Amino acid sequence: MSNRMAAPPRSVIDCKGQRGTMETDTSRKTIAAYDKNAQGYADKFDDYPTYRDRIADFQQKHVPKGAHILDLGCGPGCNISTILERDHTCTFDGVDLSGEFLRMARQRFPRFDFLQQDICDLDLPGKYDVVLASFCIVHLTNEQTAGVMHRLPDAIRDGGCLYLSYMNGEKSGFETTSFSEETIFFNYYQDEFIIDLLERNGMTVVEIAKDEYAEPDGSTTIDTFIHAKKTSGG
Repeated sequence: MSNRMAAPPRSVIDCKGQRGTMETDTSRKTIAAYDKNAQGYADKFDDYPTYRDRIADFQQKHVPKGAHILDLGCGPGCNISTILERDHTCTFDGVDLSGEFLRMARQRFPRFDFLQQDICDLDLPGKYDVVLASFCIVHLTNEQTAGVMHRLPDAIRDGGCLYLSYMNGEKSGFETTSFSEETIFFNYYQDEFIIDLLERNGMTVVEIAKDEYAEPDGSTTIDTFIHAKKTSGG
C-alpha cells in the first residue's frame, strides 16, 4: 500500500501476543484519511494491474476451490473481487477499521461478514484455508507486527497459506498518497525481519516476489509479496 490499506486505532502487543488498547493521534489521523478518501482509494486500487496479478497468481498456486478466506485490512474489497472472478465459491470474512471501507465492502458483498476491528486486538474467529494480509501491516509498528504474526497462525489450518505484502525500507512516518490530500502513516520493513517472524511462528516461506511502485513524488518504492504455508502443528 504505500497508499494502500486500511489503518488502525490499535493496541500495543508484544511478540507473545499480550495486548492493551491504546488509541493514538497517529492511528486516528490515518483512519480519518482513509474514511475521507475511500472512494479515491477504490478507484485507484480496485483494478490496479500489479496487485490484481499478484493476488491471481497466489490464488492459482495456493487457494483451493471453495476456500474459506480471512482478509485482514480488507478495504473496500479489492482482493475479494479479484478472487471471486476466478472462483465464486470462495467465502470471506473481512476485517478493517475504516467504517467507510466496510460500508463499501458490505454493499458489494452482502453475503460475507465484515468486522470493524483493529487487527492488533482481534480475537480470530476460527480456522481459515487462506489469510490475506495485503499491505495492512504497513500501518503498524514493528512491535505491533510482531504481535500480529505471533497470533496469526492460530487462524490458519495446517497446510493453509498466507498472502503478505508490504513495502521494503527502514523508514516510518506520515506520507502523502496518490489518492488522498491528507497524510497517512506508513512503516517500511526489511525482509529479514518479516521472514524471521514468520518462521518463528510456524510459517514456511515458499515464495517471495518484488515489484516497483511509482510514488506521487516521482520516487520508486519496492513492494514485497510473500506466500507462506503453515506447517503442521505450527
